[in-house]
Amino acid sequence: MLNNDRDKRPATGTVQNAKPPQIYLDIDAAMRRSDMQRAMELARQALKDGLRHPVLFNLRAYGHELEGRFADACADLGEARALTPRDPVILNALARCLSGAGRHIDAIEACEAALTEDPAFAMAYYNKGIAHEQIGELKAASSAYRNALQRDPKIADALARLAGLEARRGQHSDARALADRALAIMPKHAIAEFAHIVSDLAEKEFADAERRARKVIQEPATNAQARANAQSFLGDALDGQGRFGEAFACYTHANSALKEIFREPYERAGKETGRKLARRLSQEFNAIAKDAWQTPSPFPVPNDAADGLAFLVGFPRAGTTLLGQILAAHSRVATIIERPLLGMALREFIQTRGGLGRLSALSPKDIERHRQQFWRNVQILGVPVQGKILVEQTPLNTLHLPLIAKLFPGAKIVFALRDPRDVVLSCYRRLFVINDYVYEFLTLDGTAHFYDETMALASQYRDRLPLSVLDVSNEDLVADFDGQTRRLCDFLGLAFEDSMRGFARSAAARQIATPSAIQVLKGVSGEGVGHWRNYQDQLEPVLPILAPWVDRFGYV
Repeated sequence: MLNNDRDKRPATGTVQNAKPPQIYLDIDAAMRRSDMQRAMELARQALKDGLRHPVLFNLRAYGHELEGRFADACADLGEARALTPRDPVILNALARCLSGAGRHIDAIEACEAALTEDPAFAMAYYNKGIAHEQIGELKAASSAYRNALQRDPKIADALARLAGLEARRGQHSDARALADRALAIMPKHAIAEFAHIVSDLAEKEFADAERRARKVIQEPATNAQARANAQSFLGDALDGQGRFGEAFACYTHANSALKEIFREPYERAGKETGRKLARRLSQEFNAIAKDAWQTPSPFPVPNDAADGLAFLVGFPRAGTTLLGQILAAHSRVATIIERPLLGMALREFIQTRGGLGRLSALSPKDIERHRQQFWRNVQILGVPVQGKILVEQTPLNTLHLPLIAKLFPGAKIVFALRDPRDVVLSCYRRLFVINDYVYEFLTLDGTAHFYDETMALASQYRDRLPLSVLDVSNEDLVADFDGQTRRLCDFLGLAFEDSMRGFARSAAARQIATPSAIQVLKGVSGEGVGHWRNYQDQLEPVLPILAPWVDRFGYV
């Protein structure tokens, strides 16, 4: 979702110099009368004339930020930081722009540097919360927002975002109270309204959700991304009322707007989004001999590593979150959801052209190096895994199965399946944090083709990689929870536990970051099974793309 950061101002301190050039005095005068447009124009001119000062770079960066050029803003703020490394205002501005550029880990580091200099800097805590939220670290985000509010109880953005987190946890009374506090400060706050809408939808108050969504859409001050998100929520409210044609029009409107917002970074020359990656990996994989993937022998695991390792894969909205939370309710399972545990290896062998060829020929020494890095990444997260089965839940690790096969030949693969038509509809209509893969979901055709290309690549992998795989159908799980869960436990070498039936209660405390969180909190439900039929006319253009997988997976 959008960043509705109230503190998007550059540093406003006086530009000081023993004999300041006149332009410095003009900038200072413009800033004192809050004429930021004039101050930014003068700062750009001063930099063009060869002057260098942190405030000049910060002002130009602010202009870049307002226009969505976050990489340029980060470059200018990097210059400002070099000139004044300990200025908390510049560090906070840098953090904000790093998050805007998708560099959330770097943003957290910049916030922490700002807080080292000024521990009472409320907005640095707030921006730290934004960065944590964007990478799915919801507990850390909640803590950061609360720290911001302890220092400044009137930060409406922090109240609204905290309300959103509480709504996703199913704590609707708390969510509404926080949202109302934000709205009392800023009556047109879109994110506060969204927290109410999420609660309305969860409580089946669809008319209220519709009213609130239309209010955000019609408000002239609503920015483009908030308006797109509100259109998507309006679609959900209409869907809940059985007004499916209207709902689909809202989803299409929302996704078209989001695609326009994110077009530049994801369609620039050389950018490899999900479909391009799948096609390249398919070409590289087919050029490698099958026996290249055989690993001579298993490697010992560190003493503090897990007793076993499983990867929960498939496709987004196919049921991986549900399976992950069912397993997390087991006393001998630790589930880690969509974290970059394979990060360094992914960059080297998946995201770099020719990487699969290098991976297939990887030496035992390098295999061990990457395995040790994986376990170090687990340790950094602070998740206790010793004596447990570690379940790594990242749906689109489906694309990365050669990496898993090479580094962890003994790992179990749980492949989540769901009717492809329900999967594609759900991906198209749900709000995700945009990334290289999710960008494909902003068109119906792109969603269907990405699904098709991912499943085709998965079939190639499964035919030629030494993988131990169990398919688990969402529909079968709904129809026979105990039977399918026992089957899953048997595959992982676990005994079934009664606690697994109560997974929804324990899931509420985990702050699930995926769009499936609200559905998971309801427990196992068949309400989404066959939902695609309500949109059969709208899905008609992509049904031929999905038909082979519908047949192959046994759906009718």
